[in-house]
Amino acid sequence: IGLAVHVTLAYMISDSLQTLVSVPFYALTPEMTPDYDERTRLTGFRMFFNLLASLAAAVLAPLIVDTALAAGFTLRQGYLAAAALFGGLAVVPFVVMAFVVRERFETRASDSLRLREVAQAAWQNIPFRFATGIYILNWITFDLVGLMLPFILVYWVAGGDLLATITVFGVELALESAVLGLMLITAVVALPFWTWLARLIGKRLAYMVGMGFWAVVQMLIIFVQPGQVGFILGLGVLAGLSVSTAHVLPDAIFPDVIEWDELRTRRRCEGAYYGLKNFMRKLAGAVAVFAGLQALGWFGYQSPPASAVQFSQSPATLMTIRVMTGPV
Repeated sequence: IGLAVHVTLAYMISDSLQTLVSVPFYALTPEMTPDYDERTRLTGFRMFFNLLASLAAAVLAPLIVDTALAAGFTLRQGYLAAAALFGGLAVVPFVVMAFVVRERFETRASDSLRLREVAQAAWQNIPFRFATGIYILNWITFDLVGLMLPFILVYWVAGGDLLATITVFGVELALESAVLGLMLITAVVALPFWTWLARLIGKRLAYMVGMGFWAVVQMLIIFVQPGQVGFILGLGVLAGLSVSTAHVLPDAIFPDVIEWDELRTRRRCEGAYYGLKNFMRKLAGAVAVFAGLQALGWFGYQSPPASAVQFSQSPATLMTIRVMTGPV
């Protein structure tokens, strides 16, 4: 119980500090440029390095831990080394940003609003409702797929092999790492295409195309059978095409909400709007993850013993995992 409380508090503190950084960081997007297409390019550049860093962490973090173990360090020390490296590197861009980025609009104390006033203004801003709803549904999908992916790969595709690996380009990787790695590589490569398409046909239509394609890919997951590793890797690549859409276009659309609000009220509230969006996204994500885990419990999920290398789930649990990963 003490360990559970400790981990929960550590996560809450870490996530709160991350929010204190991310909300003003995202709110800089409409400040950096007023241009419709340039905001898409700006978001594209940000997400390019975001996905690249995610890929580097996904590949290098396990290698750092394995190297630490081989050198005689404990597993805990290996994870601390990986956390210190990536956490330390993550600090640098924000420190640089604080010195070199300038806002186009000067904030005045009279612009401050109470939380209730902000909520009322946001509700009256109909584009805000749509943009935030899109953003929330967008990331609920990420949360549910990210939650269920290890379960479907281990218990369905790998037939319960808890240590399932696959060799990709001569490198032996865990099955989950291979799927996520291919998906992230594809997402990085596809970013320029979606930026170009948004400039050609508009953000809204480009987003509809990308999400429609992703919906088809997710539906196909239900047809994956045990042992079809190539099929699930192929779907990971196809999903990566739309993952880049989901990373860029909702964030590129949202600054236009700020302009609509300024046109209507003659007041700019970037921080308030981004804060509300972030709050609703986290609340919805927490509820989605909680519901997903509860669904697993309702349909009989059993945790494998700590020493197990092979473990099976009931047919009802397997069907729940498959439906939650794809169609839901």
